[in-house]
Amino acid sequence: MSNLLGGRQVQRHAPIREQVASILRDAIIEMRLEPGKLLVERELCEMTQASRPSVREALRQLEAEGLVESLSGRGTIVAVTSPELATSVSEVRVELERLAVELFIKHAEPADVERLREAVAEVRAAAERGEGASVAAMRAMNGVYEVLLEGGKNPILLQMVNLLQRRVTQLRALALEQPGRTTQNLIELEAMLDSLARGDVKSARSAAAFHVQQEARTALVALERAQAAAAAG
Repeated sequence: MSNLLGGRQVQRHAPIREQVASILRDAIIEMRLEPGKLLVERELCEMTQASRPSVREALRQLEAEGLVESLSGRGTIVAVTSPELATSVSEVRVELERLAVELFIKHAEPADVERLREAVAEVRAAAERGEGASVAAMRAMNGVYEVLLEGGKNPILLQMVNLLQRRVTQLRALALEQPGRTTQNLIELEAMLDSLARGDVKSARSAAAFHVQQEARTALVALERAQAAAAAG
């Protein structure tokens, strides 16, 4: 069971509630705790070596973030992202990422472009290793966007993207689990990198939007399939 949390347990040098929330958050985003899974407090206490009050506080925090859902009298489950919510997230994300690439071209230094090349190379290496939606692959993808946003030098945009980040990462992990998506994901990122390196705003905005739309479409199909299976079961 502890493998669901990556074997992580709380350490005594930091606030326990925050550590438990971090452990569970990562497990949910990385899909080790799957949508709809019942989170049993006793099991979470055993896996994290945290007290029940600390686990309860962590679950309340994750509920506020939209990552878990409390069912009246039936416990707490990992939140299930509906196709409708996924669509809403992608609609907002398209506009934010169009702006992100435009600001990157406007403000980034040559060193930022080189860092972006290195970040995309990490995604390529993960794809070549066949890692799909593994922890390493997800961290590599997150690294691309960290460099992109830092290069754009707009703290307000960074805050707005961070509000969506956990939802986006969940949907990205779901998409990358689908056949063929890892390869297509890399093709899209390299097209965006090429446009950014050339300073072509129009092409970069188009490439960024296309990437988001393709990722969202793949995740949406998987969500609708899961929803249909649950209804049939």
